[in-house]
Amino acid sequence: MGVPKATKSNEDYIDEDTKIPYISDKGLIDTGIVKTVSPDSPENIRQHAKNLRSFPQGTRNCYTLRPEQGKNNNYLIRARFFYGNYDGKNQTPEFDLHLGVNEWKTVDLTNSVPYGVHYDIIHVPLMDYIDVCLINTGRGVPFISALELRLLDNSIYPTQGRALTKMMGYDVGRDRSDSDVRWGKRN
Repeated sequence: MGVPKATKSNEDYIDEDTKIPYISDKGLIDTGIVKTVSPDSPENIRQHAKNLRSFPQGTRNCYTLRPEQGKNNNYLIRARFFYGNYDGKNQTPEFDLHLGVNEWKTVDLTNSVPYGVHYDIIHVPLMDYIDVCLINTGRGVPFISALELRLLDNSIYPTQGRALTKMMGYDVGRDRSDSDVRWGKRN
């Protein structure tokens, strides 16, 4: 399946805990402003949550992902959101997340855990690109902390050109000291 890849605003790096490479989002979107979360945020937040890209302009701002393996393959797309009072307003926004023109999720951080939220979707694109869009619904400025794209084996979750999203999940064995769920093996 290859090395999982993820996109992140600001700079390229490899996560020390997961060994997942994060690359800058500069080549994936032309809009938005890179911001840093408040220094009052928890000290032990993950690297991918320390910066974000906010979208104060426009109603629809889209990332265009061009996976190396192209269309007709299963991909896990994970969008991560950690507000961290980056704007000093101490008011979490609410906005929509779309996969292409289709609504994926309403991002509502009102009751989120201290380290933010993430939303997963498994998608088989019929084109050589995937658009992930943040939609301003008038309830605060949309933002994103990280956008991850991982190739999955096509025998897993056959979707026949559609998308699967998680409605609910249960953690049935992870050590509570682990800050995140990840797939793949550690190096």
